[in-house]
Amino acid sequence: MSEVEVTYVGNKHCTALNTKNGKSVAVDCPSTGGEEFGPGAMVGAGLGSCMLISMTSFAERHGLDVLGARADVHVSFGGKPDAHISAIDVAVRVPKAFATNEQASLEKAAAACPIKHSFRSDTAISTRFEFGDASIEAAD
Repeated sequence: MSEVEVTYVGNKHCTALNTKNGKSVAVDCPSTGGEEFGPGAMVGAGLGSCMLISMTSFAERHGLDVLGARADVHVSFGGKPDAHISAIDVAVRVPKAFATNEQASLEKAAAACPIKHSFRSDTAISTRFEFGDASIEAAD
């Protein structure tokens, strides 16, 4: 049995079903109005979610409260005639500030996300972290 079952329901619209829990999400082609998530946005959501989950797993093990952290993701396409994801920009925002070494560890944990390491080598992924009021650029 598959983990995700995607069904085309017409007019460039699909429904993705999680076969383990029965939850679903609609996916549309952005050029048809984009009423739902587009495939590129789903990729961005997967990357942002994976980075947050990796970071929060570390935070929980070390008693750090990152509740309310979020990832803002922008996915860019390029490569004509073969379109592909050419760049992804991720801004991770954590409401609280931590000691410099804790922030560095949280950034490292987010960067260890396996989805982040699954893209083509020519896909530029830039990540910026903001803790509390401080903004920190992360090198990728």
